[in-house]
Amino acid sequence: MAYNVQLLCSNLARRGFIASYFDTAEEASSHVCSIIGGGSTIGIGGSMTVKEMGLIDRLAGDGNKVYCHALAKADKIEDTYKKAAKAQYYISSANALTYDGEIVNIDGAGNRVSALIYGVPHIIYVIGINKITDNIDSAIKRVRNVASPANTRRLNKKTPCAVTGVCSYCNSPDCICNVTTIMHHPMRRQQSVHVVLIGESLGY
Repeated sequence: MAYNVQLLCSNLARRGFIASYFDTAEEASSHVCSIIGGGSTIGIGGSMTVKEMGLIDRLAGDGNKVYCHALAKADKIEDTYKKAAKAQYYISSANALTYDGEIVNIDGAGNRVSALIYGVPHIIYVIGINKITDNIDSAIKRVRNVASPANTRRLNKKTPCAVTGVCSYCNSPDCICNVTTIMHHPMRRQQSVHVVLIGESLGY
């Protein structure tokens, strides 16, 4: 289904998000850097979209301090989670975005969704058009049957979906679907929540 991204931006704005659209990841990356500038602290959740955009190197090159657990040593991951959650900005993608402007994430450790909900004053979502869905039900279905199986394989998790590619609502110790959040509106404590839509397929 082809979505009208301008209408989606309007739906996001109606909910209180600062929405923008860019045709390419390069344009979107430049926009994110312009929002932050330099000399800030930035937390980044586990995100293939952010990685594919090359954002971490660009932000660090602007003189920002970036906390990303994907780059941390194993014994520093928990400390990095905490520093990321206390940063001035937090950058993440979303597992799915509904056409009505609701943001859906399913998390394993909970560090990403907790930072997106509470603590960080400025949030920036970067979301490829492949993440857009019709509604909440299709968003959750997308996460469990597209994003989660791909991430379990990437992380070498031993879950049924890593083998079958289909969610079985497992109780595996390696399950990465431990908490589901739906962002209907920005939280009152947050000073700004940007949703940067990108006209490319990015991440899972």
